[in-house]
Amino acid sequence: MCEKQSTLRTARIKDIAERLFKAETTKQPIAPIHDEFPDLTLEEAYAVQMAAAENKLASGWKIVGKKVGLTNKEVQKQRGILEPDYGHIFDHNIIPEGDPISIASLMVHPVIEVELAFVMRRDLIGPGVTVAKAYHAVEGILPAFEIVERRMYPLSKTIEESVCDNAACGKIVLGSKLTPIENLNLKSIGVYLEKNGSLIDSACCATVLGTPIMSVAWLANKLAQFGVGLYEGEVIMTGSICLMHPIAPGENYHAVFSDNIGDLMVSFVS
Repeated sequence: MCEKQSTLRTARIKDIAERLFKAETTKQPIAPIHDEFPDLTLEEAYAVQMAAAENKLASGWKIVGKKVGLTNKEVQKQRGILEPDYGHIFDHNIIPEGDPISIASLMVHPVIEVELAFVMRRDLIGPGVTVAKAYHAVEGILPAFEIVERRMYPLSKTIEESVCDNAACGKIVLGSKLTPIENLNLKSIGVYLEKNGSLIDSACCATVLGTPIMSVAWLANKLAQFGVGLYEGEVIMTGSICLMHPIAPGENYHAVFSDNIGDLMVSFVS
């Protein structure tokens, strides 16, 4: 790539990152990036995400974890995307368990996902991270909800747009019960999801890359390409177990996990 092309690409990475950061802080979506930059590469998309993360850090936000998205094959089909991606979780994203969430505080067309969140016992740095290494680096799991928010409208369709948009990371609600993963068959853990007391979905954790610990290993190896790792104390969201469900004011969601993992509730107001 010639110097002029490199300069132009660096400028557009910074421009897209600033637009997305502004969209997130103002709750005003931007047009899909692909419409303007159809040749944007996946490498550039991750550069956009890192640039936007730097804007957030400069504004006083703190990174508290990372998320893997698009791990559920049915969710991939919904979005027309066929591989996982990842994003950063900031303190700004965490909602205390029991606090209602205002729909007005979210981006357009938010949806809810049920997940397992892993808490890191020690740093995990790729490449070469195996599932066994990931097991030994994890302290335990928490039941979790992610409220997916997308900063582009109409909704993004490409993996590059999802990556630019921090893997659509929105609000995160974590359960209070930390369960050690020793002696657990993670892929067979089941969950059922109720909305306003009625069952709307159920699945087992095998929907997440075969087993959610695979998300942790995949993420550590992917991050190694950018000189980043998973660090002690971080929360790792491993991907949607059930389908995504649209949310509206007045709705209450209750996720119940098998294997004595616990349950979690969240409510939405106007």
